[in-house]
Amino acid sequence: MNGTLKVLALAAALAIMAATVRASEYDLAFGQVQRLLAQAAKNDETGLNAARQQLESLAKPARRNVKEARALNQQGLEALKQNDYPAAAAAFQKAQEADPADVEVAGNLGYANLKLDRLRRAEHQLVYAISLAPGRSSSWFNLGQVYGAMNDVEKATGAFAAAYRFSQNPPKTVEFMRQALTAPENNEATRAALKRALELFGLLP
Repeated sequence: MNGTLKVLALAAALAIMAATVRASEYDLAFGQVQRLLAQAAKNDETGLNAARQQLESLAKPARRNVKEARALNQQGLEALKQNDYPAAAAAFQKAQEADPADVEVAGNLGYANLKLDRLRRAEHQLVYAISLAPGRSSSWFNLGQVYGAMNDVEKATGAFAAAYRFSQNPPKTVEFMRQALTAPENNEATRAALKRALELFGLLP
């Protein structure tokens, strides 16, 4: 094997190793998110906080091209305002490639995939966003919408409950959840999960 081939072979091996590490880290995050969903659905505050601590202890990617990612994120937000979800998803995907550590970009990409009915992609992306910032309420809410769209009331309930638990503005979150009860975009499973989450905290009107 000549020098060039050796370099290419080494690069390929390193790329495979990096992908394996990323997959392993995601698997850990996914497992902890599922654990937290179960605890949140039971209103088990102790178990929920333990799962959150485990998520917070996971390794995070290094920041990269922050400026480029921010500019692309803004493009995606403008596309969302126009309900151009394919363009939004494309912009957010490029933004994430520029800076994988940007939690807002990660959450926005998850939301865009949700609007495109790419539910497994949305789930994967929102779990990743949560692994970056376990206390980000909006990511949990959107994950609840994803599981509601999948007709998984139990997981959706846990996600909505976590969104309330981690909210920096609980009254605003409650109002948002109540409005979502009648939003035409939400199916019966999503509404049922929202009701159950609100009932956990005695907040159902």
